Amino acid sequence: FLKTQKGSYSIFYEDIKSGERFGIQENTVLTAASLNKLGVVGYLYHQAGKKEVDLGETIVIQPEDVQNYGTGSLRYEEAGKPYSLKYLTQLALQKSDNTAAHVLNIRMGEENIQYYVTVLGMGATDQVNNETSAHNVGYFFEQLYKNNITSPDLTQELLGYMKDTDFEDRIPKYLPKTVTVYHKTGDGVGFIHDGGIVDDGKAPFVLVVMTQNVSDENNAKDTIGKIAKLIYDDRKGN
Repeated sequence: FLKTQKGSYSIFYEDIKSGERFGIQENTVLTAASLNKLGVVGYLYHQAGKKEVDLGETIVIQPEDVQNYGTGSLRYEEAGKPYSLKYLTQLALQKSDNTAAHVLNIRMGEENIQYYVTVLGMGATDQVNNETSAHNVGYFFEQLYKNNITSPDLTQELLGYMKDTDFEDRIPKYLPKTVTVYHKTGDGVGFIHDGGIVDDGKAPFVLVVMTQNVSDENNAKDTIGKIAKLIYDDRKGN
């Protein structure tokens, strides 16, 4: 299927229960774009799970905090308003809000976040230079789903923020409406990403698709949706 598509695709798949996995260029290090938000919120919720951070703590957005590009709604809000760490996390995941992720990154400390993702097992992920691999993103979602990043209740909270996001035009696109997809997207010039967990209530699996050198973003999004459907149907024996 991929031979018929323009651009380069990196794919990682894992059946969470059986551990069965496969990859296509899954260790290739690529620009992460908004996938780097996973490390930020992962570390935040890891600390919250240990009661070392209060998610009710607020941050007042200053004019210099506003990231006036890309996705998100905070850049259109009046500066000087306080937002809780929990709400900023929700914005960073549901709307891929760049300002929310920026202030969370500052609050938690980029060096601390980098140390955390490295120790977690994401050796190809570079928070500073905004790089990661499909394997690393898949590993993050596996660890999250297994409650190895934070407590079970906070795990469900994070997963909830990655369901029914503003970006349902990739992995979820061709899947049945009865299937739940918890995921995070990432976009940039020449690349389109999506990664997360596909859960039909019986046999959840991790799927990450990262791309480079794509000339048609809409076609790439459609291709990611078709890849998810191919895998889903194969698992169902269709």
